[in-house]
Amino acid sequence: MKKQTIWLLTMLSLVVVLSVYYVTTPDKLKTTSFMDMNNNTDTSSLDSTPKDTKKSDSSKQNDKETTSQENSTSEVFLKQRMEQEDQRSQLIDEYKATVDSATATAEEKSEAFTNMNELQKLTALESDVETMIKEAGYKDALVRTDKDEVKVDVTSSKASRKAANDIIQMTRSVLGEKLVVVQFQVK
Repeated sequence: MKKQTIWLLTMLSLVVVLSVYYVTTPDKLKTTSFMDMNNNTDTSSLDSTPKDTKKSDSSKQNDKETTSQENSTSEVFLKQRMEQEDQRSQLIDEYKATVDSATATAEEKSEAFTNMNELQKLTALESDVETMIKEAGYKDALVRTDKDEVKVDVTSSKASRKAANDIIQMTRSVLGEKLVVVQFQVK
């Protein structure tokens, strides 16, 4: 055999052996060895008193509750986004079927094509508004447009009239003069 082939087989077998070793090594050893390599051992965390433990346990519990509330809100927003995307993709499929149809008139095809483009533009504009709201400092936002109304759900640490007015103005600057309903999910 050639030297290159032997070298390649040796390297591949080394990779396999190391992969098996890594997979079979317990997780605790992996993190310990990583911490030891970086010399990040903090002795103050080992000398905690029971009082500190109680405080840290309650703060951990509060953090977990806050995180779970944020996750549930994010999951609700994600679910609503997916439902909206499914509905819109069905509409786009219907429009595409009309455009591709041999029996549809030119006027029906034109209308379906126009509606399909408007729906895609609307989806992009809603995404732009969500991005603007998030860049304004809000945790998450969900924008849904129905004919002449725009519903905006926002996850925030506090709700105020000024914040709602700012969101309405941002929405109208992108989506036009429509009725904008803002609902805060305070977390």
